[in-house]
Amino acid sequence: MPPRQTFPPLLVSQPDIDRACGQIAACPAIAIDTEFVRTRTYAPKLGLLQIAVDTQQLCVDPLSEADLNPLWELLLAAERSVILHSGKQDMEVMWFERGAVLPNLIDTQACAALLGYPAQIGYAGLVQELLGIAVSKEQTRTDWTRRPLSEAQLAYAAEDVAHLQPLHELLRDRLIAQDRYQWALEDSAALSDAGLYEPAPDKAWQRIKSVPFMRGPEQARARALAAWREQQAVRVDKPRQWILADAVLLELAVRNPASVSALAGISNLPASVARKQGDALLLALEAGNGLYETAPDTFMQSVPDDDQEKARLKKLIKIVRATAAELGIAPEVLASKRDINDMLRGDERCRIMTGWRREVVGENLLAAA
Repeated sequence: MPPRQTFPPLLVSQPDIDRACGQIAACPAIAIDTEFVRTRTYAPKLGLLQIAVDTQQLCVDPLSEADLNPLWELLLAAERSVILHSGKQDMEVMWFERGAVLPNLIDTQACAALLGYPAQIGYAGLVQELLGIAVSKEQTRTDWTRRPLSEAQLAYAAEDVAHLQPLHELLRDRLIAQDRYQWALEDSAALSDAGLYEPAPDKAWQRIKSVPFMRGPEQARARALAAWREQQAVRVDKPRQWILADAVLLELAVRNPASVSALAGISNLPASVARKQGDALLLALEAGNGLYETAPDTFMQSVPDDDQEKARLKKLIKIVRATAAELGIAPEVLASKRDINDMLRGDERCRIMTGWRREVVGENLLAAA
């Protein structure tokens, strides 16, 4: 008798994929995890797709020549619930892989946060806490796009989905007992906004924290450079910082060189970038200057809060903390400082002005503001 297999096989052939589709089609709820690599590219590269169907774990090879379209159609179907843990990165991987995201997901990290666990609790920590099972972390540095994958790697990957459904059942029951399960479903559904994952060159400047505090003309140029860098990173599929480092981008925005020769005076700007992309950089700077001339009010310089604003923010943060303490959850789960500032700017779509948060704390914050 052959020894019992303790790791799942890697599904690579069309018959294997078709059988997996049959199992998934018969199941109203499954669990998913992804393994990916994103060290030398703009987009994450899917290396492995793990699926838990009832008590079985399936490891699907997305690098095989099998037709995975029927599988993805099943995974992305609205009628099927999909359980993930900290699913934002997995959703981003799916968006780049398929141009779509899960429409009906349940995030066990979001569930746990509403029961008082740390907002960013990891899968292994939650499994240990709730199920008393130690999850291995030995393969965290694996390059999941390399083949072959070892038995240890496949076993590790399978365990990342093996406990998701039992976790969800425990968390769901506790949330229902506290009348919070709908909150968890709402927070999970927020991850299905495709706008979270689509490249957005016009918003790329928001990744650089110092941009709002620059003078108007500098800010306009920084935004234009950030948009150019994002477009370039997408086009050549390379990390943003490989295209143009933040520090160099900011210096360009401040110094506003007007010629290719003037680029030589920019600290840490590689000569190869100046030579190959010099004209494009100058065009981006010129575009930024044009935007500022056209609509200067769009680029108002932010200033540190004065004492009155600091006092108001402190009062609102105190309300958030007191409400979170009553609920037994971390304050950042309820509202962050950024959420409060968004509310103060009148953003009706911000997190604390929508859904369950508005009822629990948002209206109180509005009244106190």
